[in-house]
Amino acid sequence: MQIFTSISCSKLVLADWRTKTCYNVLFHPLRAVPGPFLAKIFPQYMAPAMVGGHRAQSLLKLHDEYGPIIRIGPGEVSIGDYQLYRKIYSQNTTTKEDSFYKATTLLGHENLARFRNKAMHSARRKMMSQPFSQLAINENEALIAEMSERLVERIVTRSAASPTRTADIMPLCKLFSLEVICKAAFNKDISAQSIENAVTFLQAMEDTPRVLIMSSIFPFLRRWKRLGEYIPGLVGHAFRQSKLYEQFMRSLFRDFRHESKLDSTERFMCTPLLQSEDAYLGRRLSEDEAIEEAMGLAFAGSGTTSSTLVYLFYILSKPENRYMQLKLREELQGAGCKLAEVKDLPYLNAVIKETMRLYPTIISTLPRVLDVPLESDKIVVPAGTIVGMQNYVHHRSSSVYAEPNTFLPERWIGQPPSSDLEKAFTPFSLGSRNCIGQNLARAELLLAASLVFRQLDLRLNEAMTESDMDMEDRFAVSPKGMKLLLDVSEL
Repeated sequence: MQIFTSISCSKLVLADWRTKTCYNVLFHPLRAVPGPFLAKIFPQYMAPAMVGGHRAQSLLKLHDEYGPIIRIGPGEVSIGDYQLYRKIYSQNTTTKEDSFYKATTLLGHENLARFRNKAMHSARRKMMSQPFSQLAINENEALIAEMSERLVERIVTRSAASPTRTADIMPLCKLFSLEVICKAAFNKDISAQSIENAVTFLQAMEDTPRVLIMSSIFPFLRRWKRLGEYIPGLVGHAFRQSKLYEQFMRSLFRDFRHESKLDSTERFMCTPLLQSEDAYLGRRLSEDEAIEEAMGLAFAGSGTTSSTLVYLFYILSKPENRYMQLKLREELQGAGCKLAEVKDLPYLNAVIKETMRLYPTIISTLPRVLDVPLESDKIVVPAGTIVGMQNYVHHRSSSVYAEPNTFLPERWIGQPPSSDLEKAFTPFSLGSRNCIGQNLARAELLLAASLVFRQLDLRLNEAMTESDMDMEDRFAVSPKGMKLLLDVSEL
């Protein structure tokens, strides 16, 4: 009897699967959207590519094969046409996809990156925006310049310790970005007392995303974080590192609160978290709510900029691009060192933009749910569909960029804002949910790159391989080899 029941249940499950498969293939509202056959059946069609760290690259191949709109799951569509970017990300026609953004909380509170409610997001964004304005960044120029000089000194010191004058500059770039964000946010030099302490802080922050991944797979871990700390291996280590990251940030926040004055005119990035009222909540943030935001800011504001710097130094250090480094240095030597004196330099900006085009720091898809139907090229994607775009795909579109896989800074020289190249370029996203820290990121890139190439000559060490710099899609981009070995000469 038990065997008969098991067989009957198996038949029912199989019949249900066949029914769903038949519906997804023949009757689903997305049946006319092109894409791999298996994507019509399996919701986790892209999971192997995600686990392997090459989801972005796999999507680009699918778009090359099937076109600008492709079905990558029974109810999910990927879009590669940059002309639809504004409709999806900046025209209030979509809502953030719930399951993806639930995993972005660190302490269990809402934060700027996580808000699905548009009114809540608008209120928090308005509350936090002033210290990220260009005026505020200009006021903080001295601290960015100081950290840039420190970056150069560390590169020189580390290379001097090598017989071949070789330095791995990847950890130095990471430390630079973290120091800038901590100084700009909390007015704290995290390396002043101990660089080892700062490195420990950096490592704890970098290990924290594994907790977000594990919590999305096993939701009970969000409620029982302490349980995660006792899991053996990398998982338990990640939970312990996340706790350490929280402790670092809580200490920074409390020190900042103790040292700040309520009538202070200083505009650090955490000042609003301490002093301002969230209009939606009708009150100031609690300590945990403020630290939730601060942890997200530190993570987003350091890892993204450091990745761009790493790839910029890499691409200009390659032998075949030697002339680019020389051309940039010549431009820099004819200009001053202040932000106002370098922010409009054509070739410097072209190099930065081309780096962000080819090596986008947020390489993964930011999923949205359509509130209204989306129509393009005779294909109608109905409301309720999960849709997403990502920079890696439309930044490498051959219909927009000639030789899309080649690093060509010259393509940006003289381009008007109305050009397709500029319209398709979205490193900081668009609309009300674009990157709040983009002014800081630009200032860091401009000042650090200009100072490094004024003082140092960089050449790619022969031990480096192309595969070392392959981009891994871990939401934010990560070089596969986790190193960048450069031969350094002082000028």
